[in-house]
Amino acid sequence: MEFEMADKPGRPKGETQTRAALIEAAQGCFLHNSYDRVSIRELARRADVDAAMIRYYFDSKAGLFETMVRETVAPVASMFKQDLKKQNNSPGALMSAYYQMMEKTPALPRLIFQVLNQQTSDEAFSIVSHVIQEMLGFAGDWIQDLSHQQRLNPQLDPQWVRLSFISLMVFPLIAPKVILDELNLPLSQSMLDNLLKHNINVMNQGLFQDPSQQSSESGAQ
Repeated sequence: MEFEMADKPGRPKGETQTRAALIEAAQGCFLHNSYDRVSIRELARRADVDAAMIRYYFDSKAGLFETMVRETVAPVASMFKQDLKKQNNSPGALMSAYYQMMEKTPALPRLIFQVLNQQTSDEAFSIVSHVIQEMLGFAGDWIQDLSHQQRLNPQLDPQWVRLSFISLMVFPLIAPKVILDELNLPLSQSMLDNLLKHNINVMNQGLFQDPSQQSSESGAQ
């Protein structure tokens, strides 16, 4: 299954100002309000377009919501699907792409967390759960590729490595503000930069084999 949503026949190809404005409006509305409280009229008003454009580009509010979520996480999905050997990909590069995404849309993890746990809208729950299932599938394939390349600590179960990796990425951005305040870690670009460096050190020393150590061991044989 392709992660990106395909345009329907007869629709203009590529991004347009109207389509982009609607996705931006969706981010502004859905990331800060519950799904059911966001109306088509409000989305159109924020995008400064006719409400009919939502149906034209996305079929419905649900279609716009799904497109917004998918296009927001697309950079991370793309990193998961890259060939690790050909693209010189790494856990650190993937995590960096995730934090760059979060810098632009820091409210997205909380939206996903709330939709999946509160289940106030069956429509939103169905959309988000499908997206997350796909992302977890990509993550599983990615971890298996790392395992086959002997880039994981052989003492660790790949399934638990996947959970640990996702936890390192996601938790700081869904942690209650009171916890971040208590740890003196307010969400900021500086905090994300330092978090990335810390997580890379944790991964290299605990979850993943050090590539330089592998080279040394290979040369000694």
